[in-house]
Amino acid sequence: MDAASYRLSETLAKRAMRSLRQTGIHAPEYFEQTGFLTRPESLEDLIVLLDVMHNNRFDDFVAELGGLNDADMAEIVDVFADYARFFLTQFPSSEIPIPLSGMLSQYAIALKLRGIPERKTVLEIGPGSGLLSFFLARDPGIERYDQVEATESFYLLQSLVNRHVYGHRFIDHAQFDTRAADLGGIGFDTVRQHQKEILGNYEEPRSLTVERQPRAEHFPWWRLEDVAQRRYDVVTSNANLTEFSETALRYYASLFVTVLKPTGVFLVQCPGGGKTSGDAVLRALLEVGFRPLLIAARYIGRNPKHPAALPEGKQIVTANLIFLPPGHPSYGEAFDPSQGLPIIDAADPLTRSILGYDREGGRATTRDDMLAAIAERLRAVD
Repeated sequence: MDAASYRLSETLAKRAMRSLRQTGIHAPEYFEQTGFLTRPESLEDLIVLLDVMHNNRFDDFVAELGGLNDADMAEIVDVFADYARFFLTQFPSSEIPIPLSGMLSQYAIALKLRGIPERKTVLEIGPGSGLLSFFLARDPGIERYDQVEATESFYLLQSLVNRHVYGHRFIDHAQFDTRAADLGGIGFDTVRQHQKEILGNYEEPRSLTVERQPRAEHFPWWRLEDVAQRRYDVVTSNANLTEFSETALRYYASLFVTVLKPTGVFLVQCPGGGKTSGDAVLRALLEVGFRPLLIAARYIGRNPKHPAALPEGKQIVTANLIFLPPGHPSYGEAFDPSQGLPIIDAADPLTRSILGYDREGGRATTRDDMLAAIAERLRAVD
């Protein structure tokens, strides 16, 4: 997927919709107002997006995980080796940006998802740099991971990552299938019945139709009707909810509750750093019927906020949210946020599992430790 193809497909979709008010819901207003790269001119422009998220939070995420054990280090370093292969395949530079904070934040999300027993189908809204795919492609508990993205630059980068990690089992729904649209009819076979020499030595094209079996599907904003017909075990939206306009927030909250199975979980690691208030986010989720199982504030030992929210010495880098849809078996046990925040039940099995209360801790790994391990692993990259 390249920018020209993306823009052609988006333009055709806008013409078909014929509603500026509907298309305006999905405009990345916050990014455009802050000068963020939204419309790249070339794929090489996307390099700056690889290390743009969660700046200077590496140590905090190590603290949240209780240190990195041997299994953590092995997986993260192996993912960085795969990331290096991806970068060297897609971009001309041999100087590879290493997103330490960004990758560790996505590892934290991957571990939280592994704490959800039923996670065969996962939908993520706004995957950012797309680094979570490197971990979810390795999770045998996830049979399909779908993504929705409304910002062109992020969409193009996510598409590159997904093609790398999922290969032919990835479907990009921003690609316009001209063959299926039947746009190439010039009556060639009809007129050639009368004159076989129109093209000398012509050989008729042959093809085979293969049934695709995707493990990951990628949806631009103009294909959300397809998403609305599906049902997921988990919906997650990370570091972006406050970056939605209030109209978009209401739209996506409705989408979340529509596509989530009654037994499903809505998970958020960080509500984002945008201009929309956290109260507006909470209100939008409650209005569509969600109830909170967890609303835990940021708490890092060196900068505590609401320490009572996190028993047993647990730390988190940013606010985490777990919401349950109507019909969930634990819906009646979820909290009424009017009782006040934070909301957490340390004895709840699902909360414990998602937050990793019982996970094996490890070492207080530093950036230098991680870079040294990655450098050693990259020497062995074939």
